[in-house]
Amino acid sequence: GRSIASVMELQRHARFPGRVRSACRLLVVAGMLRLMTHTPSSCRNFLAVESVSHEQGLPSPESSQAVDKKAGQGELELATICGGGSVLLVALLFSLMKKKGKKTEVSGWDGAAVELLAICLAVGWIIRFLIPRPSGVTSQAWTMLAIFVAMICGVVTEPLPASGVTIFAMAVALASNTVSFDEAVHGFTDQVVWMVLLAFFFASCFQKTGLGQRLALTVIKAVGGTTLGLAYGLNAAEMFVAAAMPSSAARAAALFYPLTVSVSKASGSDPANGTQGKCGAFLVECCYQATATSSCLFLTGAAQNFLILKLASGVGVEVPSPFGTWFLAALGPAIVSYLLTPLLAFLLIPPEATKTPDAPQIAKEQLQAMGPVTDDEKVFGLVMLSMVGFWATTSSTGIPPIVTALCGQSLLMLTGISTWDECAKNSKAWGTFISFATLVGLAGMLNKLGIVNWFASTMTAKISAAGLGALPAFLLIMTAYWLVHYLFASQVAHVSALFQPFLLMLVKTGTPGIPAVLTLAFISNLMMTLTPYASAQSAVMFGGNFVSVSQWYKAGFAFFAFYWVVWICSGAVWWKMIGLL
Repeated sequence: GRSIASVMELQRHARFPGRVRSACRLLVVAGMLRLMTHTPSSCRNFLAVESVSHEQGLPSPESSQAVDKKAGQGELELATICGGGSVLLVALLFSLMKKKGKKTEVSGWDGAAVELLAICLAVGWIIRFLIPRPSGVTSQAWTMLAIFVAMICGVVTEPLPASGVTIFAMAVALASNTVSFDEAVHGFTDQVVWMVLLAFFFASCFQKTGLGQRLALTVIKAVGGTTLGLAYGLNAAEMFVAAAMPSSAARAAALFYPLTVSVSKASGSDPANGTQGKCGAFLVECCYQATATSSCLFLTGAAQNFLILKLASGVGVEVPSPFGTWFLAALGPAIVSYLLTPLLAFLLIPPEATKTPDAPQIAKEQLQAMGPVTDDEKVFGLVMLSMVGFWATTSSTGIPPIVTALCGQSLLMLTGISTWDECAKNSKAWGTFISFATLVGLAGMLNKLGIVNWFASTMTAKISAAGLGALPAFLLIMTAYWLVHYLFASQVAHVSALFQPFLLMLVKTGTPGIPAVLTLAFISNLMMTLTPYASAQSAVMFGGNFVSVSQWYKAGFAFFAFYWVVWICSGAVWWKMIGLL
């Protein structure tokens, strides 16, 4: 009680902004509610996994009540300490931020966004101390869930960059004795995480050598005479590059979007002049949708694809010959998407100009400025084609994908196409590596401690109780997984938080394992088209002001319906033809 009173006094007198004060009050009110509603039977010990050792046998009613009372007192003290400590941390950070801001004309604060941090801490505290722990879930598991949800909240809201959020979450998990150090850093030894890191290095080489730009310009030169032809040409180039450029954000935002903007402005379509509707809005929309499809077509099309396979393996669903199986499963619906996406975009955001006579000439001039194909482009192209070949034949050669990737990176460094200094300075790559590794490690602990299975079993029981068969359950679970992305600003955060429980729900309600994995995997890429904040490349393209907010949301939902039909309905027919169903 004295601790709560102190916190109330602090937040009343401190000069916090409204949202920080609200978060402080939320913690205080929650603590008071916990005091008022406290009963010994509802309390659990924070650090102990079980309150009573089974080795001591069943305790007497009197001793059981004493243990309950002692555990309740410890729980209450811990709730007050954690809540008060969180408020004090927020107060300290806010004070430092204000003091540092006063010393400089422009605030030099490089720390956390205090308001967002307060919200994340409050979310974790409420889950841990206010929401009753379900029967069958240990205290350790419930604490891990609170830390993980708060971490995902942080990855979405970004009080710190994603890597900083995950490191902080790891520190909390270690300090609370929820996980051991070996368990916390287990993800850093995972092959999938290293594949993601190397994917960023390969993407950088694509840009450095200019090979990706040369391929795109060659296609524009050949078919860019009309607006629709230009869209198909850019989509085709995107598809070819995606096979060997395993970063959808880098591919879309750093390569094809700048090309699209360049061609659009050269054709007289510029948001600065209010002429974005001439052809730019349509081309940007096509460029964006092409990234979603190419990310589905190849396992190497997006970094989160590797994470998906790892998460599926964690709950016992292995995909044999992953590169070949993935490509064959996506091939049918991907071709349909590539053929129809520009036509749907043409209906949703019709371009005012249907001819782009300047585009081929512009591409020709840029190709001439680039000069002949360089030795670096030839070597890099050969290395990437070789890696794609080895990845596709992993099942027959027996060479693990990570070995192929490491050998490829080694060759690129030996030939000077990629240097260690460039790799070391690639902050995006290392940030993603750290955040992915931590997410994999903590997500693995959720599964190990039984939270994933508990959630999936609970939801499956509710679905079964509603009388839904395998097909209706599949459609309901799949659609829910897709549309819930309206609440996320990161595909990685969405996949990390929800992929495993939704996969288990599908399997438990009758969907075969491999089709369940691939369905959720493709949705995890297609859902990036829903909102202007759905992925990293969304923000970049939306920021160009070619597509308005209303156009984006309208097109996002229209493409959701389109992809639902193409990838789920026609995809099921395709999977039946190739024997996947």
